[in-house]
Amino acid sequence: MTIQPLTDPQAREVPRREVAGAWFLMSGYATLLAGMIWDGQWHGDVGPDNFWTAPHLLLYAGTAIIGLSCLSVVLLSTWARGPVTGTPSVTVFRTFRAPWPFLVGGLGAAANLLYAGSDLWWHDLYGFDIAAGTTPSHFGLGLSIQVEIFAMVMAFAVLRRTRSERWGLAVAIGLATLGSTSAFGMLSELIFDWLPGVAPRVLGLGAVGALMLSLIVGLTRRWQWPAAAGLAFVVVQGGLALCVPAATRWYAGAIGQPVRDYASGMPQVLIGFPVTFPLVALLAGGAVAWAVRRGVSPRWITSTVGALAGVNTAIFYGAVGLEMNLPATLVAVAALGAGTGWLGWQCAVMLRRFGLRTTGAVPA
Repeated sequence: MTIQPLTDPQAREVPRREVAGAWFLMSGYATLLAGMIWDGQWHGDVGPDNFWTAPHLLLYAGTAIIGLSCLSVVLLSTWARGPVTGTPSVTVFRTFRAPWPFLVGGLGAAANLLYAGSDLWWHDLYGFDIAAGTTPSHFGLGLSIQVEIFAMVMAFAVLRRTRSERWGLAVAIGLATLGSTSAFGMLSELIFDWLPGVAPRVLGLGAVGALMLSLIVGLTRRWQWPAAAGLAFVVVQGGLALCVPAATRWYAGAIGQPVRDYASGMPQVLIGFPVTFPLVALLAGGAVAWAVRRGVSPRWITSTVGALAGVNTAIFYGAVGLEMNLPATLVAVAALGAGTGWLGWQCAVMLRRFGLRTTGAVPA
């Protein structure tokens, strides 16, 4: 099996409600991501807060946009006149027809708001200046946000028909790469903490980069789009790096909170995920172009790209001073990245079927 071009004779039309829903999912997740990055900067530079701070409200506003978008698409799909959508769907409560991307997104948004309530309860009991990821509520929030990320990628995997929709997929991958650090970081701390000398966070973030790059390689099968995802990553990370520290200082002054004496003001988003990730995305694009010319098996390409993403992560965090045994971490993250890259290809093969014409199902 070799890499095939993007154009597919079976590509189908998608109902306008699902196209609009995908873009609303992205706007909601972009809002959520901005709030999440702002909240991390706030905890580092200022510290004490409460449930109703501006970063928290921005985060939950993004979740609300995602939830309402998914609910709207489900209701419109249920009540639509004419032929049903060809997107794989499920009937909920024997009544509601829910396309899978929007069912997943709705469940993620509902879980996010549920854990937000548990987070409020936890902070009321134990205080507010608690590092993210150390409480059950934060862990649940991280996992539910990851579900919302998967829903966004699934929604754009259905599209890919026009250049703007493929750019949407590239931007979704860029956003997903930055946003997946929380859940993957926490899971890696639980799973890999026993490995001697290996930094669990490096393994988790290496897996993120490998998975996201292999997904866009598998979904588009063109060299331009991994590179476009790298460009989207640069724009998003750079924009947040410029805006979030300034917003943190302004908000601290507005509510009368002093900035910590030792706060450097350095944008935390720059070390939340390797800034060198776009270089690996460019290499991934080059590998795809080479594979198209040579007819190389895509599994080897995505595994190689995944290993490169893992090695890049280890080198970056070694350079910034994260404590680890670098040789051992390099070996572990390269192996994990290769495996995650292969997994990403398998997921992309499945997701590509979402965008194919289904016999007897014509979009409304």
